[in-house]
Amino acid sequence: MTDKATLSTAISRGLRRRCPACGEGHAFRGYLKVVDTCSHCQTPLGAYPCDDGPAYVTMLLVGHLVIAPMFAFEFFWNFPLQIVVPVTLTIMGALTLLLLPFIKGGFLGLIWHHGLKRFR
Repeated sequence: MTDKATLSTAISRGLRRRCPACGEGHAFRGYLKVVDTCSHCQTPLGAYPCDDGPAYVTMLLVGHLVIAPMFAFEFFWNFPLQIVVPVTLTIMGALTLLLLPFIKGGFLGLIWHHGLKRFR
């Protein structure tokens, strides 16, 4: 491709789990596996390392979305601990699994835009 997408466009395409270069091809095969090359524009997406960063961002986001309200609202402290802990862990696990592929796509768009390829 001759014209490179803007940073916000690349990240938004990645958040939709599409190729950050063209926005047409799928960036993932399966749940979290990045395709080697885009089926539409042949961009080598497998060369962009996005392994641990998305997990850290997802955990940070989910922690703030779940744990912060627990400290902010007092009614959480009135429930028995045997109920609060399993419910909280279930919600955090489900949110993490739900958000991780989308955040990984956004991370892929960020890394692609900056051209941070993995050299093998």
